[in-house]
Amino acid sequence: MTLKPASDSDGLILDKLYVTKGNSTLLESLSLTIRPGQCLAVQCNHITGSLIIDVLMDRSKLSAGRATWGGQPLSAASATSRIGWIRQIDAIHERLSAREALIFYMKLYGSFNKSRVDQLLQLVGLQEQQHTLLDKCSVSEQRRFHLARAAVHRPELIVLEDPEFQMDLESSYLLRQWIQSMCGEGVSIFMTVPSLESALTMTEDVIRWTPSGFKPVLIEEEADGTEEQNDAAIMEPEEPNTVYDIDVSAPDSEETLYDPAVSAAQAAEASAARNEDPGNADEVSSDSALEDDADTPGQRWYPQLSFDKIPARVEDKIVLIDPLEMNFIESQDGTSQLHVHSGMYPCSMTLTELEKKLKPFGFFRCHRSYLVNLQRVREVIIWSRNSYSLVLDDEKKSTVPLSKNKYEEMKTIMGIS
Repeated sequence: MTLKPASDSDGLILDKLYVTKGNSTLLESLSLTIRPGQCLAVQCNHITGSLIIDVLMDRSKLSAGRATWGGQPLSAASATSRIGWIRQIDAIHERLSAREALIFYMKLYGSFNKSRVDQLLQLVGLQEQQHTLLDKCSVSEQRRFHLARAAVHRPELIVLEDPEFQMDLESSYLLRQWIQSMCGEGVSIFMTVPSLESALTMTEDVIRWTPSGFKPVLIEEEADGTEEQNDAAIMEPEEPNTVYDIDVSAPDSEETLYDPAVSAAQAAEASAARNEDPGNADEVSSDSALEDDADTPGQRWYPQLSFDKIPARVEDKIVLIDPLEMNFIESQDGTSQLHVHSGMYPCSMTLTELEKKLKPFGFFRCHRSYLVNLQRVREVIIWSRNSYSLVLDDEKKSTVPLSKNKYEEMKTIMGIS
């Protein structure tokens, strides 16, 4: 991902886009470059995302900067046939079927290719509804039609506003297949996405809006640095779009918790090695502690203290949060954000530090930038062989990305075959 301005060339170049109105800044400076076959998402709220698309379509005027495709403004007549657009407010031809509408749009661009129409209908899952009038299709199916419509003339660039807007689970899966297919054709994709978690399951190139401006998402690396090795060892998962229902009350969903039976067995083995009676293991341990104290005069023995709560700062206060209250933890821009039922709290501890502290409570490093409370996981969604999500059982039905190199490990922990 390139964030610095580039010279005029093939590709989408946004060079310091800036929009103001009166004394208000509507769009902070945004710079990026997207090359052929690359998919890039800007994570921001709906208002900002809509403004960015309006600027690219020349419906809102820039205060500074420029946006070009192949050295030309995106609104130029020469770029019309090279770009596909998908907005939230896109209308449909209610009296046309999906097939008829695609043929209509294709002919508008001066061509007709039956195999292309068939390919796109299958790609977006509308082959069975291809002869159904669009106004009889569900809203989610209509959104899938727009994916096919934007690609029907084989554009070089496709611009999407909130790709998952009004999409159901099946459509979200097909959307990701569509993105992979378009990038495989060498198409550049630029999209604005409200949810960071969704953006990370669609592409690795993400820029997010922050109070200090637009910044690339910095993904915290694994502590052991073996992610690439782990990626190579991952086997191909089950059929895509598989959803596993997780029983969150099952004890098997926790990882490596304390087992009294195992600990007693270990103590017995240690005692046998010293030719002692295993039944007196606790007694021997106590005697050893007393002997140690006797060898160090002037010192007192104190029990080891354990503090489990996680500190988070809210304005001028420090809030102590119980690990079991947290749904997941996100690390971005050097700060760990604790997501709990009542909101989100910043924490100064790194994700690696939190992982070590919270592992006994059933927290799992599902992504380089995420820790998830496995007791909160309700569903595991397989978008593709490289893209997964975890759906939690909180009120928001939060989704958290799952790295492909963590998929097999999590299956073992949760007992998923």
